[in-house]
Amino acid sequence: MVTPGSASHSTDKQAGMSLSEVMMLMRMMRLMRILRLVKLVKSIRPLYILITSVLAALQGVAWVLVLTLVVLYAMGIASTRLIGQSMVFPVGAVIPNVIEPVKSVPDSMFTLFRFMSGAESEDEAAAIDDLMVQLPLLKFAFVFFMITSSWTLLSILTAVVSENMISTTGQQEYEMQLASDEEDRTQHLEELQKLFHTIDASGDGLVDESELMKFLAKKENSLLCARICRVSVRDIRDVFTELHVDSEHVNMQDFT
Repeated sequence: MVTPGSASHSTDKQAGMSLSEVMMLMRMMRLMRILRLVKLVKSIRPLYILITSVLAALQGVAWVLVLTLVVLYAMGIASTRLIGQSMVFPVGAVIPNVIEPVKSVPDSMFTLFRFMSGAESEDEAAAIDDLMVQLPLLKFAFVFFMITSSWTLLSILTAVVSENMISTTGQQEYEMQLASDEEDRTQHLEELQKLFHTIDASGDGLVDESELMKFLAKKENSLLCARICRVSVRDIRDVFTELHVDSEHVNMQDFT
């Protein structure tokens, strides 16, 4: 039998749970502020190029990791068969602490990975030392593994990351240069059009040689014209003279 007091307590508990869920949702909405960092990254162009290059490099890293996994798997099988299963030991000469790190293929792969990265434990280092003492010929196999894994694979990883980052950065800079050139061209055309309207004193949309010479007669106008046209004043006169041969006036399109 449910008493009124217990029903009220249950209702308050449900209301309390709902309130806690609302508070949790509000806290989660605060985490959405992290998305502002995305806008910040895009607004800072060098930082955006760096992050894009790192993401592109990760694609190459994935294939290097696959190659590393294949090498470790092959070496792990060989270590487990030869050492873990005591194939290379003389009868009755097995040392338990030597077999322990390579008793299975996953254990062998992890042990070899730790040696490859230089993070082996004291027990693993002692096991390898005891193994080398008992079977000196395995020193050549260990040296071969270290050259193949620690030197070659890490060098390949560094080369892949560097190459991908350099190529991606170059592509991004090329695209930025194209966009910058297009913006510069558009701005240059606008400046030339404004200059043409300034020279066109009559306002008819046509400029003749007398209007140009009158405009260039002032030194400040000559400097302005040379800066906008990006050539010397003499070249401006020569080009205008060539355009003026076929017509008495030059329109804005021909001028620009």
